[in-house]
Amino acid sequence: MQSLFFFIVALALLIVIHEYGHFWVARRCGVKVLRFSVGFGKPLWRRPGKDGTEFVIAPFPLGGYVKMLDEREGDVPEHELHRAFNRQSLWKRIAIVLAGPVANLLFAIVAYWFLLVSGIPGIKPVVGEVAPASIAAEAGLLAGDEILQVDGHDTPTWNATFKALMLHAERGEQTQITVASGGSELSHLLMVPKLGIDQAGQLLSRLGISPLRPDIKPVIGEVVADSPAEKAGLIPGDRLLSADGAQIDNWNNWVALIQDSAGKTLTIEISRNGEKQGLQLTPQATDNGQGRIGAGVDSELSQLPEELQAELRYGPLEAVPQALVQTWQFTSSTMKSLWGMLTGEVSTDNLGGPISIAQIAGSSAEQGLISFVSFLAMISITLGILNLLPIPMLDGGHLAMFLIEAVRGKPLSEETQVKGQQIGLFLLLMLMFLAFFNDLSRLFG
Repeated sequence: MQSLFFFIVALALLIVIHEYGHFWVARRCGVKVLRFSVGFGKPLWRRPGKDGTEFVIAPFPLGGYVKMLDEREGDVPEHELHRAFNRQSLWKRIAIVLAGPVANLLFAIVAYWFLLVSGIPGIKPVVGEVAPASIAAEAGLLAGDEILQVDGHDTPTWNATFKALMLHAERGEQTQITVASGGSELSHLLMVPKLGIDQAGQLLSRLGISPLRPDIKPVIGEVVADSPAEKAGLIPGDRLLSADGAQIDNWNNWVALIQDSAGKTLTIEISRNGEKQGLQLTPQATDNGQGRIGAGVDSELSQLPEELQAELRYGPLEAVPQALVQTWQFTSSTMKSLWGMLTGEVSTDNLGGPISIAQIAGSSAEQGLISFVSFLAMISITLGILNLLPIPMLDGGHLAMFLIEAVRGKPLSEETQVKGQQIGLFLLLMLMFLAFFNDLSRLFG
């Protein structure tokens, strides 16, 4: 229920932002807005505005719409013809349609600015191990080195370091890194291998780097309701001893095992109140194919040592260009992933639907405001980009028709537009079916 609640909160907020973009620009272009709806279906709540716009909340929160005065959708009084959407200039119509996705991207910039000013906690990028004869070893990196900069840009956390290195992994190129090693600052040239978007999780292992992680006792903390952990019988306080006969020494090893065991049934041994018990546990696959069980470590045991704690933070002015960079990087990554799915380079198994989004919304909210706002920024960008796809019924479909109109010098016929809407509806239904199918496959293995 918690995941569903935060899913509805996130989706409602992003729908309002998207539709308000259309609404705000339409009003300033002189177009009359008849209805501003959050959700679809029979209205649960409605309220008329001073200018005649009806504000509505409907029961199905998988979208929303702004209905404008338009001769194609009904009779328009002659004295209001100048306020009809279809009577506006081509550039005004383009601006109105484009405003929704732009509003989503602007929200992401504001969200990232907030995160960067508030400070994003993380782990210092200290190298734990360097694999022999690896790329990192050949570059001169040593266990215990702290990565300070990549290409001259500060990288105070592993997350910042990872993002900086992934920019080079997209092309497979050399970069300069600065490390603190034995009390001195040293620079190394590191050849970053070329990796696809869906291979991002392999970056550090391909470089031959293992992050330094503190040993945390493998004791179960919170267990998510109806999760694989709860179904297996795990409860807070259980000490993990072994899995399929292999000893579990610390929490990090346990996490690695679970991530590598999606859909596989493990025989685990635990200690509960001093007594040993055996349980059967089947990790559930996530969007990236890794396993999860819906259980965290005991919070009293999971505190990072102070010497490994770090934070990515900027001043209010410094954070503005950084927020733009963060938004662009995620936008670029999302567009490459979509293109990869179209070309077959990226598996469509990575596509997630409402169930996956709800699960991520719930887990991010559990981790606190910073995590939830970061989730909102990423979903807002994704929503904006998806709406720009040239599919009839989406904003991108309308923009494509407007561009054709600009080239032809006149709009497409109503018959052609209707057929386009039908094709668009079919494509959207297929996309939704695939997303739901992936969600259900992850849930039921």
